[in-house]
Amino acid sequence: MQKAFSPESFETRLYAWWMESKCFHAEDQSPKPAFSIAMPPPNVTGALHNGHALFVTIQDVLVRWKRMSGYNALWLPGTDHAGIATQMVVERELAKEGLKRQAMGRDAFLKRVWEWKEKSGDMIVEQMKKLGGSPDWDRLQFTMDPHLSKAVRHVFVTLFEQGLIYRGTRIINWCTRCQTALSDLEVKPTERKGHFYHLKYERTDGGAPLVIATTRPETLLGDTAVAVHPDDERYKGLVGKKVKLPLMNREIPVIADSYVDKEFGSGALKVTPGHDFNDYDIGKRHNLPVMGVFDKAGKINAEGKQYQGLSVTEAREKILADLETAELLVRTEDHLHSVGVCDRCERVAEPMVSEQWFMNVKPMAEKAIAAVRKGESLTLAEVEKRDDAIKIMPESWASTYYHWMENIRDWCISRQLWWGHQIPAWYCDKGHTTVSKENVSRCATCDSTSVRQDDDVLDTWFSSGLWPFTTLGWPEKTKAYNTFYPTNVMETGFDILFFWVARMIMLGMHFNEGKVPFKRVYLHAMVRDEKGQKMSKTKGNVIDPLDIIRDYGADAFRFTLSTMAGQGRDVKLSLDRIEGYKAFCNKMWNASRYVLMRLGHVASELPGDPIPKADFKKVTGGKPLADWVSENRADFHPLNKWILAELDKTITVVERGLEEFRLNESSQAVYDFVWGQYCDWYIEFSKELLGSVEHSARVGETQVCLMHVLEQSLKLAHPFIPFITEEIYQHLPERPGQKQGTPLMLASFPNASRYEGGERDIETVTVWKSAVDTLRAFRGENNISPKARPKVSYEVLNPKVGDQFIAGVPFIRALAQLETLAGETGDVDGELKRVEKDKQTTLADIEFTKAKLTKPTFIEKAPKELIDKEKDKLKALETKVAELDHALERLKKLK
Repeated sequence: MQKAFSPESFETRLYAWWMESKCFHAEDQSPKPAFSIAMPPPNVTGALHNGHALFVTIQDVLVRWKRMSGYNALWLPGTDHAGIATQMVVERELAKEGLKRQAMGRDAFLKRVWEWKEKSGDMIVEQMKKLGGSPDWDRLQFTMDPHLSKAVRHVFVTLFEQGLIYRGTRIINWCTRCQTALSDLEVKPTERKGHFYHLKYERTDGGAPLVIATTRPETLLGDTAVAVHPDDERYKGLVGKKVKLPLMNREIPVIADSYVDKEFGSGALKVTPGHDFNDYDIGKRHNLPVMGVFDKAGKINAEGKQYQGLSVTEAREKILADLETAELLVRTEDHLHSVGVCDRCERVAEPMVSEQWFMNVKPMAEKAIAAVRKGESLTLAEVEKRDDAIKIMPESWASTYYHWMENIRDWCISRQLWWGHQIPAWYCDKGHTTVSKENVSRCATCDSTSVRQDDDVLDTWFSSGLWPFTTLGWPEKTKAYNTFYPTNVMETGFDILFFWVARMIMLGMHFNEGKVPFKRVYLHAMVRDEKGQKMSKTKGNVIDPLDIIRDYGADAFRFTLSTMAGQGRDVKLSLDRIEGYKAFCNKMWNASRYVLMRLGHVASELPGDPIPKADFKKVTGGKPLADWVSENRADFHPLNKWILAELDKTITVVERGLEEFRLNESSQAVYDFVWGQYCDWYIEFSKELLGSVEHSARVGETQVCLMHVLEQSLKLAHPFIPFITEEIYQHLPERPGQKQGTPLMLASFPNASRYEGGERDIETVTVWKSAVDTLRAFRGENNISPKARPKVSYEVLNPKVGDQFIAGVPFIRALAQLETLAGETGDVDGELKRVEKDKQTTLADIEFTKAKLTKPTFIEKAPKELIDKEKDKLKALETKVAELDHALERLKKLK
């Protein structure tokens, strides 16, 4: 075992060994209970960022724990084709060569995308390996693999035949940059500075004009009505009449609709059904004509007459100038408002009417809501036993889920891209549509051979929504499907609860006889910088996870993420924290190396004679260490019983935290035990047991405990810090019942003992630790040299702890670096009376001194030196009272 902790010397080697040993493999059929997680497939375009690092860490911790706990654990990996993102990346690459997608044609372009995917697409997979992720890489899947593409077609055709997928003309979001339709979720609300323009709509009957406010004057070109509230007394006489559309020489009706807020502005609303979702709904209710005045490139079309060909921005400027000239612009006000932008490129998304493919998700949403409501009333353990309920954690996200699902609209699933799952619909020259799982060469209606496939592809989230079951072989009921579906956990970021999680629930239940795709959903928070700000290249606060792994090691990074992954709390990542957890890894390394030296299994650098090798087989009679410890624990020295009791407590906390997705509590418990109990106290105390003639009968027992607790600590810590624990584990000496060369990650996770009496053992050593802390503090406060070995006497005032304290005297003396520690027992009640009497005397002195200092004759006549002396005396008396109060508190606790 090398002297210095150097993660780069073993991380790559160990990962290769795990892979060669098939440590990550899950069986399609096994007598073990099944546990499965479907990895959220990162975009094939991606490089590892801190959000990926967080999900890889959390999921890997859970899977390693379950694997060690005796489960047939499957973590199923994959990557997503990421339609828009990938197409944009490849188009940028082609632009460097002077090539354009449209000029190349679809087939040639797709060939280049596949070439790019094969060359660069698995980079993120290699990066996840550097972090120590342990999915079953033999099952790595890509959302456009042949069997997944086949399943996507199967789902599309089935939903079409069920009447849940249809092609229709509706208002949708359109990105003029990406040149594709967007679903509602792909439009991100963003606050921007803008203006409210108050426009004059003149009445055809010559009455007072209506003043209407808008943030988008360019959309007036497509207005087909003005709406007022039916209960608004100001406009009752106007409903049914007409107004002149500014600049357009067109008359439009005034209608009454309850959507209008009569308290907002003038209470009149311009209605543009072709370019606003709410206006579109108003238009449908009133059979208004729908006029689209923008084309797909974001320019004014022929309906805009004199403004045709202008961009939206140019049209706005020209229209405002013309309105001002015509005296139809009443006033302009600054206004901060929410604008929908494309989630991918941040160009303003334009609502426009278009023919697209839609999915009616309302019937599925109702069942998906019911599954989560059912899960809310169940415990985590109860949910695990069912396949019709889902528990969302943190639970606060459930209400957000309900709100969105209860207000869900039909999902626009078609995208005007080339990269993705091409919609399996064919059109013939007679206008018929054939939807089929197989490629079509003839029209199913008229037998025409002149057919062409729909150019559009499906929204990326459509195929991703099938991920938990199609990756297990569905629609075939494979062995893997029967074993691992429903999966146990879906762990992902809260930001894709609706993009992905909700859709997986809807589609999973619809296509799997009502079985949910996963039983528990855990939504992690964002990884931010140390100040809580979002990381971005513009701010210059991005920390590259690969740099972290290179500089600090994967384990330090993973442990940092684990300890900070509290439910619902953003992870504030800082290099100082990572440095701190690297120090923890270093501490574990050095402590393990010391223990192995102390047991004679690593060449000793300790002073004194060579240390003989601990013979565990001889001590335990050939029994495994854990079994021997369990059988003989009651007869152990209090120190050894104490560390075993602390170990039991830690195991309980760690397991509870992992069960409840409180990784921060579990990892903190590991940290506190390994550093705070085993390294700082037990190893130091054990030197007395191993080195003194007085305790020679305890040497074998203590050697076993040192090794047993180290081994169990490595197992406890392994899910969080797999590399260092595996490396140390492989250097542990031969032990009975332990086959050398077995990977730690396949060892059994520790179980807390049922031994009774652990609390008493903890109380005993707590007394020793408290005494050592007090003596160390006394040394520091009195500037006693670290080299000095003072003689200390004590008096035990509490008979309840007297025996415990006396048993610990040799250990207290050793750790407090004393020459002697001798004393006797005493009387607590007597000491209480003595201290209380001293306190009352001191209080009387304080009153006397205060009275003296308030006498005018003393202040006026006494020398300044005498007055200052009395003030100093008062301060000293007050300090003494505080010290006596502290002593009284301590004594009362001893009763």
